[in-house]
Amino acid sequence: MASSELHLISKVIQDKDVTVPVRAGVKPDHMSGEWSGIWQWILEFYRTHGAVPTERVFVQEHGAISLYDSTDESYSRLIEEIFDAYRKRCVMDALQPAISFLNADDISAAVASLSAGLQKAAVETARLRDIDIIQNWENRLVRYEEMRLQPNALRGIPTGFYGLDKITHGLRPQQFVVFAGEPKRGKSLFALILANSAHVHGKRPLFVSFEMSIEEQEARYDSLIAKVPYDRILSGDLDAKDMAKIKKALSLRKNMQPFVFSEDTSSLTTVSALASKVQEYSPDVLFVDGVYLMDDEEGEAKGSPQALTNITRALKRMAQRFDIPVVATTQVLSWKLQNRKTRAVTADAIGYTSSFAQDADLILGVERNPDMDDQAIIRVVLARTAPTGEVHVKWDWKTMEFEEVMGDEHSIDPSID
Repeated sequence: MASSELHLISKVIQDKDVTVPVRAGVKPDHMSGEWSGIWQWILEFYRTHGAVPTERVFVQEHGAISLYDSTDESYSRLIEEIFDAYRKRCVMDALQPAISFLNADDISAAVASLSAGLQKAAVETARLRDIDIIQNWENRLVRYEEMRLQPNALRGIPTGFYGLDKITHGLRPQQFVVFAGEPKRGKSLFALILANSAHVHGKRPLFVSFEMSIEEQEARYDSLIAKVPYDRILSGDLDAKDMAKIKKALSLRKNMQPFVFSEDTSSLTTVSALASKVQEYSPDVLFVDGVYLMDDEEGEAKGSPQALTNITRALKRMAQRFDIPVVATTQVLSWKLQNRKTRAVTADAIGYTSSFAQDADLILGVERNPDMDDQAIIRVVLARTAPTGEVHVKWDWKTMEFEEVMGDEHSIDPSID
């Protein structure tokens, strides 16, 4: 059976992308045996040539090693396996001298040996948490080189709206993104549009709804991709032309990567349950529609400020743990909106707790355009690493077209919150 190191190296070369494991903190020391030197060679090759070695170059250098087809493997799982194996080696290396010290009745030395091994295992695999910027310089050089070779390139998953991508640089790993708005303002629809955009660009979305059934989600998705009115699908008022459009849209996607929908059930109301779904399907991005309807695992009353605070904290931690964007929708309290005409979303108006503003990396307000009945506004309410700005989207429920309106509304405030 091929090792995790071989699968990861095979995937890096086949995907022509070393950035994911580098950003996760995979170092040569984490690899066992000969894989440590091979990983060091790949990193040096990338620094020298600005690209991952091709299969031909790899065979020239390491002809005795056969690469595996690892395209279906998950980066997060392979990295987790490598780190687990590294932690095991650290513990085993500490156990041997500790046993010798125990046999000599030197308890203090045995404890010190075990503590050193456990500390090394924890520190060296604490990916995406604590970084020694002095020792981590090579990883940064790789990241900067990638950015230099692709100036102004999208850094995350495309949202489907050019203006929004220009502001946010897409949905990025570890981000907790919140769509907030009044009821019936299109939050769920825009979340689905983002999920579909991710899917079209080769990513695997997991869309969990606490507001809609599977059948409703399927109908909305089919309506969106086939451009057939949603109400006609729900009512069954479809003609032959509608059916042909739906069949064509679905058949074009039958060989694509998974796009999983999940509805609220009795066993899927907590963050831990969502985490189990993420482990099951290994999505590239998670969408949670109606986060305010979730249950708190610490026993706080449903919908209470403390319950929502616990949930938003846990969702942010989950985004960090699985290294994926988590996009959630929630409601604002209409009576707390400050401008009665524009009804612009503010962080203070988000229902019942300030934790959304505290925990989210990006809050997007979904609003109706007070001057245009057929337009919605998606506005950056708060952001850690993005400028403020807004995009206007024109919608047509008959044709199911949702197009960004180009114009002054793409003006961006360069200040960073």
